[in-house]
Formats: sequence, structure tokens, C-alpha cells
Amino acid sequence: FERGSEDHAGTTRMFKSKGPEALKFEFMVTVKSLDKLPSKYKHLRLSLTKGGKLASTKEIFADRQHAEPSLADGTMKMICTMYRTPGAARAGSGFDERLYKLSLMRINPRAMREREKKIGSSFINLAEYASLEATSTGQDIKVTMKVAEGTEPAALQLNIRSTWLKNYRGGDGDTNSDISGMNLETASQATSVVSSLNSIDEGDNEGE
Repeated sequence: FERGSEDHAGTTRMFKSKGPEALKFEFMVTVKSLDKLPSKYKHLRLSLTKGGKLASTKEIFADRQHAEPSLADGTMKMICTMYRTPGAARAGSGFDERLYKLSLMRINPRAMREREKKIGSSFINLAEYASLEATSTGQDIKVTMKVAEGTEPAALQLNIRSTWLKNYRGGDGDTNSDISGMNLETASQATSVVSSLNSIDEGDNEGE
């Protein structure tokens, strides 16, 4: 908005208030382990979505209600925009809340239709893990998630690492360019997976 100020000569000057500062980050979300999974599910995948953006792990294999994917199979990567109000850095506060949906999909390798189906979801505020300081370790967090046919919430151990893209000039990317950790067969299904996630949870706030 614009406000007017009057100087000593009585001349009114107009100035604009500064809007939020937008910074680009690359987030690496790595699945370290999944526990308390329903015993019937052996083939799983985790995805991170916001609007039309998607990042996904490769297929994760569970045994005895537990899964521990390799670094290559369990890592999701996404470029995100974080917003900070003017003066927030000086005041010591962080970035504005940015919720991303974490969804657990079951995979039926033999199915011709509905090969993947969402069985649980939760939300992560990635803004909490955005840092201007370079780090190689990230932060370990625990996420609990209600899962279909589970007797208790599943427990997910994740590591989240952010990298500030100080000189980044591109956009946030589209659905395909934000896909990570997928084989060609899975990548071809990405658009339908996003559509399925959005149609299931029409009431969720997934907008940019």
C-alpha cells in the first residue's frame, strides 16, 4: 500500500511499503526409517507435494512393519520459495509458514489400475528448516502419521537439509522438473499421482 508523508515545505511525498522478501532454497528430505507400518503393506513410496509440485522417493520395501531405505532410494529434492517479512532477520524471527504435504503411498506391483494409492499423510512446515547458513548435516525430525488399516500411527524418521540458492534465477519448477529419485516408469505416472493426491484432499490447503 502507499502512504503519504509531509516534509517541512508542506510537500506530500508518496512511498511504498516493502513486501515480504522471497528467497529460494533447495530442500533435501531424506527418509531414514519408517516404523509401525501396517503389516499388509510391503511396497511403499513417500511423496512431498504443494500445489502441482511433486518430489518422491523411489519404491521403499517394508519388512515386519519396518523400512529403512538407502540414501539413494529415500531422498526427495525440491526447490522452494520462502518468504520473510522486512526486518525479520534483525528481529531474529524466521520465515513465514510454508506447509508441504507428506504422503505415504502403497504400491501394488500387480495392479493394472490404481497401482499407487495414498494410505496416509501429514504436513511439514519447511520454513522451520530454511537456513542461510551452509550445512552438510541437516536436522533429524520425527513425524507421526495415521495410516489406513494401521492400529497405531506410523513413525517416520526424516532428515531435512536446506541450501540457500543465493544466485538462483530459475522458477520453482513444474511438476516434472521437481520430481526426484524416480525411475522412468514412475516418472511417467507423476502427473496422475499429483492429480490423485489433490482430488482425494480437496479441502486441504496446498496452494502456493
